[in-house]
Amino acid sequence: MKYYSLVIPRESAWVVMNELARLDQLHFVDYDPQLPMINRPFANYVKRCDDSLFKLSCLELLLKEFKKNLNYCENVDSLLDYYQQVQQDRMKPGHTYFDELEQEIEQKKIQIQEQSANLQNLLDRVNIITEQQLVLENAKEILGQSMFQQQVPHNPNDYQQLKFGQLIGVIDKEEEVRFKRIIFRVTKGNAWVQIKDLNNEQIDNSMRKSFHLNQNNTSQPRCLFVIVFPGAEESSSLKIKLLKVCDSFNKQRIEYPNSMDQVQRKMMELAQQLQESKSLIEMTKQQLEQSLNKLVLQKQGCNCSYFEYMRLYILKEKYLYVNLNYLTMRGSIFTGYFWLPEGMEIMVEEKLRNAMINNRDHYPTGQIQQIKPQPYTPPTYFNLNEVTLPFQEIVNTYGIPRYQEVNPGLFTIITFPFLFGVMFADIAHGFMLFLCGIYLIFWKNYLLKQTDSMFNLMIPFRYLIILMGFFAFYNGFIYNDYLSISLNLFGSCYSPEKDEWKRESKDCVYPFGVDPVWQASGSSLNFMNSYKMKLSVILGVIHMLFGILMKGVNTLYFKNYLDFFCEFIPQLLFMICTFGWMDFIIIVKWLNTYENNTDPSIIETMINQVLKPFDKPVNPVFPNQAEFQLRITQILTLIAVICIPWMLLPKPLILGSKNDKHKVSMSDSQYQPLVSDKQVSEQDEDSNQEFDNDLQNVANLKSFSEQTQEEHDSGEIWVHQMIETIEFVLGGISNTASYLRLWALSLAHGQLAEVFYDMCLAGKLDIGGILGGLLGGYFYIVFALLTFGVLMTMDVMECFLHALRLHWVEFQNKFYKADGYLFNGYSYKKILNDNLKQSNSK
Repeated sequence: MKYYSLVIPRESAWVVMNELARLDQLHFVDYDPQLPMINRPFANYVKRCDDSLFKLSCLELLLKEFKKNLNYCENVDSLLDYYQQVQQDRMKPGHTYFDELEQEIEQKKIQIQEQSANLQNLLDRVNIITEQQLVLENAKEILGQSMFQQQVPHNPNDYQQLKFGQLIGVIDKEEEVRFKRIIFRVTKGNAWVQIKDLNNEQIDNSMRKSFHLNQNNTSQPRCLFVIVFPGAEESSSLKIKLLKVCDSFNKQRIEYPNSMDQVQRKMMELAQQLQESKSLIEMTKQQLEQSLNKLVLQKQGCNCSYFEYMRLYILKEKYLYVNLNYLTMRGSIFTGYFWLPEGMEIMVEEKLRNAMINNRDHYPTGQIQQIKPQPYTPPTYFNLNEVTLPFQEIVNTYGIPRYQEVNPGLFTIITFPFLFGVMFADIAHGFMLFLCGIYLIFWKNYLLKQTDSMFNLMIPFRYLIILMGFFAFYNGFIYNDYLSISLNLFGSCYSPEKDEWKRESKDCVYPFGVDPVWQASGSSLNFMNSYKMKLSVILGVIHMLFGILMKGVNTLYFKNYLDFFCEFIPQLLFMICTFGWMDFIIIVKWLNTYENNTDPSIIETMINQVLKPFDKPVNPVFPNQAEFQLRITQILTLIAVICIPWMLLPKPLILGSKNDKHKVSMSDSQYQPLVSDKQVSEQDEDSNQEFDNDLQNVANLKSFSEQTQEEHDSGEIWVHQMIETIEFVLGGISNTASYLRLWALSLAHGQLAEVFYDMCLAGKLDIGGILGGLLGGYFYIVFALLTFGVLMTMDVMECFLHALRLHWVEFQNKFYKADGYLFNGYSYKKILNDNLKQSNSK
């Protein structure tokens, strides 16, 4: 990774940044990370891009409401080529195209939203007219003809007793009970109230359906109320109270006509208004759909809808201006810094020449210059593909690798699915997981189109899944476990004889995996537990030893010989002389035959090695060689004990002898500007000469600030080294015990599979007849559901998390610093791929 300075004139800034974004290899460094983005030179452009994207999101909601299917981009490279072709055909400066799109988006937003608002207003008007029609029709049924035939009495004193008034209106359905209660209390029961449902929401839905509109915006259920009360005069106190009550509900109150002719005339007027409104709705809808269709259509040569074309272009422009803000502006030039992978200088220079060609005014496009190595840590760059990506993400979740240190992601490709397979070992379950991975790999393109498929989220991890399934399948053969049943594939070395299993020959060995006879023996559980427990310890120690070896590789690569001799070598010797020796005697015990109950205990051997270093073992691991074993254990114990002060003392003493205070170089947290505060003279007549002078000035300046130093006294060094030593020694014990989860998870998986088989299938298959078939089918379904729900989902996640912990804690803490930061390439392709949307087609 090389560090470069970039100097470009202001007039060519957009063209140069546009070309460099196609290279995907530059990691721009922010000249002042503490400076708020709003104070940057192009903050206004970024804000304008955000505003345009917000307007497009509003238009997208309308497109979804009217069920317009957009054609989304599937190939970013071809779209970027189309953008470049459009820029060439315009014969205008490239940065002005954003201004044109911004104005077009604003116009389309205003036009479409105005049409949408008009359509909604017309729909509301139709609802009001329809509601009035329903009110008149239902009120006519409730009041009848007698309301228009009230006779004036001969006796004026009886007038108030015969004259009735009525109030008609509409309230919400949910207010019906409360409305009745209030009317009853106000009138003290001296009013007749009738309420009837209008079913307006059904009519509204049918009307929207007739216009092919979205039916989700249903109206709220409404009710018609009719109140008949004595006394129709305006000054009637009862009427005044009722009017106040009706107005308090803030709903529509309708004046009922005084004659049947007026009712008929009103109905005809409403029908005519309804017809006119529907005609306007149809016209407005057509205009709105024409405007929306223009956004859906594809331009000739473009691989997506015009809406998506504008959205992605605005995102591209925003990304350009955000990175342009990382550069500092000094007069007429922009100066910035970037990291570049070694060997890519020629491609950057070629892009600068292309920028000169694409620049219509042929302004200078600037130059790059490599800066001498400085104490700043470069970013960590990975050239990943679809296979290595998920494994690298597992490592990056814990922490980004330091620049040029050993990357655990490479080893994780094998070790992670293998340790998962040790815990999930089953031939059937592993094969099902393997088939799932194959399905995701070969039907990837089909699944990407199924936006509602549950497999979509698994597609990026398809190669991880297929490897997990493969190693679970492989370890299932090692354990000879198929749904808790052992398979006799190669012929057992044992035969039954008088209720016992007798070995046919001492030289007979089951070719692959565990002999199936152990499943039928009474000591099956004890044997498999012992075997899996010891195997998990062996795998764990090998895994940790490999991590320590990677620490040695790191120290040699960075030429840190003090850590190599004072940390790596004693740590390696300590691990080999303790837990490596334990693994060795486990294997020796497997390879030897012991008679007369003289089998040595591994745990007892390891304890006596420390507590009884001078006593001969009663049951030696090496048959008849107790003296030889004692000498070996004494030597190994002595080396292990020496390694503890070896890890603790030499490094602090050596560091302290160099200086009373150990100086630890720390890189400045802020990158400093490359160019000084010297401003370019505005009186220079020749702009090209001015630009050349600026380039010369930049070449002569320092690119970084002075190295700062942080002093630590010797006490802090001793404390740090003591913590490191104690953590490694105690961690060696706890980490080795932690690998016993390989045995525990495998045991739990096998026992669950056995319980499901015994409870659901075993004994149910012997029942004959129709009843036996029905019961067998029923219990098989239960068995399949339990297997999928518990073992294929919950147990997969459980084994995955435990394998994750073994890598993060037990393996990576031996060598992995994880204090780096990722190389973030300046790339149009990356930013557009991250913001692509998938079509809803099935």
